[in-house]
Amino acid sequence: MTSKPTLIIYGATSFTARNLLSYLDTHPEGDSFEFILSGRNQQKLEIANGRLQRPREVVSCQLDDEDGVKKLVEKGQVVVNLAGPFRWHNAEALIRECCRTGKHYIDLCGESSWLATDIIPKYDNLAKETGAIIVPSCGFDSIPSDLSLWLAHKTLQSQYPHLTIQDSTSFFKLKGGSMSGGTIQSMHSLAELPKDKRRSGEYDCIPSDGRIVKSVSPVKLLYSLSDPTEKRKRRYVSLTTGAGIRYGEKMNYAESMDIGRGWIGSTIFSLVLSITFGLFFLSSFVRKLSNYVLPKTGEGVSDEKLFKASYVVDNLSISTPSTDGQTMKVWTKFKADGDPGYLSTCYLLAESGLSILLDLQSLPPITKQGGLLTPSIAFGDILLDRLNRSGKFQITSEIVDTSDNRKID
Repeated sequence: MTSKPTLIIYGATSFTARNLLSYLDTHPEGDSFEFILSGRNQQKLEIANGRLQRPREVVSCQLDDEDGVKKLVEKGQVVVNLAGPFRWHNAEALIRECCRTGKHYIDLCGESSWLATDIIPKYDNLAKETGAIIVPSCGFDSIPSDLSLWLAHKTLQSQYPHLTIQDSTSFFKLKGGSMSGGTIQSMHSLAELPKDKRRSGEYDCIPSDGRIVKSVSPVKLLYSLSDPTEKRKRRYVSLTTGAGIRYGEKMNYAESMDIGRGWIGSTIFSLVLSITFGLFFLSSFVRKLSNYVLPKTGEGVSDEKLFKASYVVDNLSISTPSTDGQTMKVWTKFKADGDPGYLSTCYLLAESGLSILLDLQSLPPITKQGGLLTPSIAFGDILLDRLNRSGKFQITSEIVDTSDNRKID
């Protein structure tokens, strides 16, 4: 076993993992850590290993093999899981072993109902007991909005510590990009569940141990891109209580997507998208048909499209009124290179894992206590700095004057 801090990459043969492995293989801090390739298929793992600049350790492991999972987790400090859909592929086995042994775990899971019903209630307290840091949803569908709101609040309170955020809206603008096969398979996984298990309650992603409390006037989401986004944002704002961050008595959060076609085009696009998703979840025939036209797990787009794509998230947050009735605006920009689902997600996941592996002692106090956390609460400034230094992201935040939108910081 290597003496270097080690990441365990499970699901290392997926299309998304191919880009993650390449990123880690050429990482500027590569001499400071090691990573292991793991998954179910030894032959495919060897092929993936052969693409790297130098060979790494390969460990074949079935997640229904309890002894195999124990031996795998023993080999490193942080498990990075890409083998979704996570409910289907028994990610719980990895989470359980990490919680039991005090190791750490991150993934790309967007299956909020599964997290709410099967993972958080069973493992949050155990993770706190052992100090295990468990951070699901460390990809594009979580970190840009999660980190943007966190940074907006930090920027506001750096100059106005008596103010908090009461309204926040994130505007997504994508240039290129495609839906990953893993995301589509997760949708299939969710659609095959009984209707009463597809959705979780609004507060179900919040632990009930008393350390983190529900706000009296809870977050109201005016509009969100997806139901999982709502659950993660609710969880994020609730976790801020335990992290010593306070929002206003009531905070409204909304997300929208700029498709560059005006409000009429955007309305039509939203209707078509809603109908499409509705048919997908209601009709098994539509789901079967989608298997022939949408990417499957392990499939992806060309490298040219991967690297040509990009996206920007602009977040506008408005403060609570000051004593003279004035509010402040905070403009936060999250600009990223690469296909959101296939490439940028790899960068986000890698730097999240390295935040634990190489910067554990610098992480916020709440993180060192262990538990199931969201990315911005777990990693905060460490992840922000890593993303900006990577050259793949430009994340900025500044206060603007409400009178004429002048930057004042």
